[in-house]
Amino acid sequence: MPIRYPLRDEPGKTMFVFEKLGKIYGHVIKDRTDKSPAKFVFETTKYDTLELLKADYPEAE
Repeated sequence: MPIRYPLRDEPGKTMFVFEKLGKIYGHVIKDRTDKSPAKFVFETTKYDTLELLKADYPEAE
């Protein structure tokens, strides 16, 4: 199951984190609202660790 967390600098968007072939990458998804479904925004570049990904895309507190 992928890790997911809300993004600190982009309210209304969620990061879904995946691992493939030893690399970590994420999908940024715009959250669902009453008037529109959730939407895929973009895929991040691949990172060596989850900490590096979270440094570029920090988690909301």
